[in-house]
Amino acid sequence: MNNKQTNTALEKAKKSHFDYLRKNNSITDAKNGDLSLGAMKTLDIILQEYQETQEINLTLEIATLRKKLGLQKNNAYIERIKLYLSELKLPFELRDFTELNSGKKIDWAITSFLNDVKAYKESQHFVDVEISQNFIHYMVDKAGYTNIDLKISSDFKTKFGYKIYEMYLRYYSLRMKNVPAEQGLITKSINELNEKFGTSYTQPSKLMIGINRGLKEIKKITNQEIKCEYSKINKKFIFTWQKSTKTLHKDNSSCFIPLNRIEELAEWIIEHSEQNIDSYDAYKQKLCSLIKNNKYTDWEASYRGLMTIKYNFTSEDVDTYKDEDGKYKDFNSVKSLF
Repeated sequence: MNNKQTNTALEKAKKSHFDYLRKNNSITDAKNGDLSLGAMKTLDIILQEYQETQEINLTLEIATLRKKLGLQKNNAYIERIKLYLSELKLPFELRDFTELNSGKKIDWAITSFLNDVKAYKESQHFVDVEISQNFIHYMVDKAGYTNIDLKISSDFKTKFGYKIYEMYLRYYSLRMKNVPAEQGLITKSINELNEKFGTSYTQPSKLMIGINRGLKEIKKITNQEIKCEYSKINKKFIFTWQKSTKTLHKDNSSCFIPLNRIEELAEWIIEHSEQNIDSYDAYKQKLCSLIKNNKYTDWEASYRGLMTIKYNFTSEDVDTYKDEDGKYKDFNSVKSLF
């Protein structure tokens, strides 16, 4: 492969890579159902840019926003984009987090996701946005992320499908007592779901109509079947799904963890590192190499931490995935999202 082909391949890989978003769970769990679906998708696009640049002041290309929001056929797309951005300036309350610059504990704060939004006359094809610093502090303090493929989530046309699928990804690997390991399960009250969807239903049957519409959309877009029923005894909506039971076959590698977990472990180590890193990609590549060749000293403590903290396994659960030769078998989770 010549240099030109190599560069083209790298560009395609980079473009594909950044179709994925590690969405902070403080946003995934937020009571933001009053936002329109377009505003929710716009928020994801901005978070994706922040994920790549780590800058709170961002310049977004209008044409890119139009394409990612599916507004190619909308002649009033400028007004539509302005509407979505204005929704992200609406105030809401953040609770219980640490202010990074002062170290003070915040009891509550009234803020918005975006501060300024403006387009200059000399560059009307772009819009400048500023993410609220308080919002960044909140995200940093609330560890935990949901991995989302934006190529998939952008296809949703209903808030029900979009929000249920996001909730499914968020809780896919949640461990629950008295529930088979191959089954995923989550329960939500009618009030919790009303807050997620921006609805105000008092009768479960009315809400179930929208939920079923969302589940059909998820099946159509992702081929993932999620079931939902309402328990009159517990007064909860119960969502269930089957987890993938596939595990990696043993390979000839000397690596002590599954090869498909190397990149995830490297990201986990970087995420919980206190040292300053000049080049994220270079450092991540170095870590992956060290882990793959068993030259990273603290690999096991880090890997067990990933399993217990991120995926809610107990220490005893983790032990069941360790073979006599010291290698770890893979565990159930969403496939290669980021």
